Amino acid sequence: MTDGTSEQVTVRPGSKQLDSIQVARGFAALSVVAFHALDIESRYFSGPSILPGFFDGGQAGVDLFFVISGFVMVLTTRRKHGTVRAVGGFAWNRLFRIYPTYWAYFLILLPVFFLFPTMINASQGNQVNLFTSFFLLPSDTLPLLLVAWTLTLELWFYVVFTVILLLPERFLVAALGLWFVVLVAVNWNGPIDSHPFVEVPSNAMAIEFILGGITALLFRRITRSLAMVVSLAGLAVIVFLGVTPPQSITAGAGVQRPLVMGVGFALILAGFTAFENRGTIGVVKRLAILGDMSYSVYLGHILVLSAMGRIWQSISGPLDGNVLAMAGWWILTIAAVLIFGYLSYRVVEKPVAGLSKRWRSRVFREDRQPALVIG
Repeated sequence: MTDGTSEQVTVRPGSKQLDSIQVARGFAALSVVAFHALDIESRYFSGPSILPGFFDGGQAGVDLFFVISGFVMVLTTRRKHGTVRAVGGFAWNRLFRIYPTYWAYFLILLPVFFLFPTMINASQGNQVNLFTSFFLLPSDTLPLLLVAWTLTLELWFYVVFTVILLLPERFLVAALGLWFVVLVAVNWNGPIDSHPFVEVPSNAMAIEFILGGITALLFRRITRSLAMVVSLAGLAVIVFLGVTPPQSITAGAGVQRPLVMGVGFALILAGFTAFENRGTIGVVKRLAILGDMSYSVYLGHILVLSAMGRIWQSISGPLDGNVLAMAGWWILTIAAVLIFGYLSYRVVEKPVAGLSKRWRSRVFREDRQPALVIG
């Protein structure tokens, strides 16, 4: 999944992007890759499993993505509330960040759906609503690109946050708090089983987005010495209190999972960003490139994993079941996922981001007119 952001997240004036956020994005993407690798192994590999069982916890990468998304949304819109230009620019950025790259993958899968429909959405009888999939609208079925269900939730978060941006910034905490209370109350007895256009707005996973936003307001107040303690506390919450995802997380997870995982990841993120705010994260920042290409890795990894699994199934022959051969193939497969993700980032994401920025400047005349304040 993506947190749906393209801005450089800065710590203080003149600083570069917040590398700890980029590293966290990369970790979240790789976690989801690990989780889906287990499924691919069970489908296309015979013999004993060589992937560690803890890869199953990689689905928590989705929770981390949502926390990061809330963090970045709040941090990058500080002092931009209540202006038509700022709110319009925010919506513009979000739509251009999500849709063009996603549509590229949608178009890749479209001929597969028509020519080999049994390869798409097998868990739901190969049923796909192309209209809702294309626009990432709530639906009774999963989208054409399986992992894009998270993007539907992400877009809903953006809709709510756009409304919040219309308010003066002094109401930000109150608005986030009200959203939090409503979600907890609605989901207290479990997720709502209703029409998709009701299920998505009521989905409690938004709690993680809200907790990420609150973290963005607090991390600068955490001292360098306290940062490590905060991160370790968050890790302890995840390890000892972590909640197994429900059978169908797309329909809603109730309140326990987003509260536990959201608090855990928010604490970890608070610690790491506070540590960087007070100094540096050292050589770890070299992994920031994984965050840069995390959206492409997230969107494309199942396609690459599936292709590599099918290739292995067709050529392995007597090697199938050979632990060393399988380990070598998995190394090659993960490398293919990263290379494909990087190429997608360079060829699709970066050019689209540049084009979006140029068009936004013209549409909103950012350098020519003063902002019109609302209220």
